[in-house]
Amino acid sequence: MPAITDIKYHIRSVKQTRQITNAMYLISASRMRRAVKRIEQNRAYFNHAAQTVRDILAHSGSDAVHPYLQKRQGANAAFLVIAGNKGLAGSYNHDVLGLAEKSIRSENAKKIFVVGDMAANTLKKHGFTVDDSLVHMGDNPSIAQARRLVSTITDMYDAREIDEFHVVYTRFYNSLHREPVDTVLLPVELCSLINECEVPSPESFSMLYDPSPEEVLNVLVPQLLVGYVYGALVHANASENSARMTAMENATNSADEMIEKLTVQYNGMRQLNITNELAEIVGGSSTFREKG
Repeated sequence: MPAITDIKYHIRSVKQTRQITNAMYLISASRMRRAVKRIEQNRAYFNHAAQTVRDILAHSGSDAVHPYLQKRQGANAAFLVIAGNKGLAGSYNHDVLGLAEKSIRSENAKKIFVVGDMAANTLKKHGFTVDDSLVHMGDNPSIAQARRLVSTITDMYDAREIDEFHVVYTRFYNSLHREPVDTVLLPVELCSLINECEVPSPESFSMLYDPSPEEVLNVLVPQLLVGYVYGALVHANASENSARMTAMENATNSADEMIEKLTVQYNGMRQLNITNELAEIVGGSSTFREKG
């Protein structure tokens, strides 16, 4: 049976751990809310740009084409894998990296780009060659970072070094629902990107594009890629903080339960010690009276 001092020390250490987990919960909740705002802002821009591209293709027919919208015969693929820099986030890293490893093995992966230490370390450990590790990009994603990454990828695509570009990340739906996904970003398939496959009718309305539909596509399609990569980064950031928030909340609740059990045990031991001391006092008093 543990001594009362050991139980008291255990309670104090659990309380200190609880303070840490509760602080991490509050920090993760704040970061998740900021990431959700970015998701909403990016979604409004991305969906509007995607709808515009769909309208151009519907009304211009074969006159408007873009190389990023056309499938290729080759099978060389590049992957962008987005995970976290640290753990303490439940199964977040395990789930997304499990999907990434499965997808990379099934494709002819020519290049692998990773965001986060966990992705770099795990893929290297499993025998993959990581071409570029963008460690801290996922902590505070920005449009500029996404634009530089997309520029690197499109340069490789234009030079025909790769024929497909996959983005593996965790899509955020709400604080209780997140799901790792593997999206083919190049060549662009609007149907899968915006989850809307119905093509607008060419007779629905007439629209003029200045200077031309081709020029508008040349500007919009690369921006779609930037918008999707940035969206993947903020989705992953929100998912990671949501998972860590849940994990820290569970840890805090477990600490509360442990403190309650230890307190009951401590009070029981303390009461037992007091009872024993009283018994000794009474027994000593009785012996003294008998001798007297």
